[in-house]
Amino acid sequence: MIIFVLMIYITGILIIVLILAFFVLRKKGITSETTSESEETQKLVASDCCGAHEICEFDESIFKEKEIVYFNDEELDELRNVREDQFTGRQIDDLREVLYTLRPDEIGKWLTSIGLRHIHLPAILQQEARQLMAEK
Repeated sequence: MIIFVLMIYITGILIIVLILAFFVLRKKGITSETTSESEETQKLVASDCCGAHEICEFDESIFKEKEIVYFNDEELDELRNVREDQFTGRQIDDLREVLYTLRPDEIGKWLTSIGLRHIHLPAILQQEARQLMAEK
């Protein structure tokens, strides 16, 4: 009889341990899923994103570059610190010409590059750049 009671106690303890283990493992799974989702969400939109991330998603590393990369567009450096309303038609055409010679995967890097060079892209060309990136 004592053995029977002892077996019931041991069985009860094992059931309680298994239930606790189940809930602990389940909680860990939920926490790790939530963490990975929040990390993924943070990577989707870079801090320097163009604002059209529904259209174009950028590689986050593009925006962390501090080195200026030229795309055979050194002549654009003369447009440094020129305000959008001060661009001439010819200057806008020069920017457009470079934009349309880029591959879609280069456009984000080019936008970052001209930003680092303090070249302010006119709004019309920003829109065209977004459209070109969306055509990937």
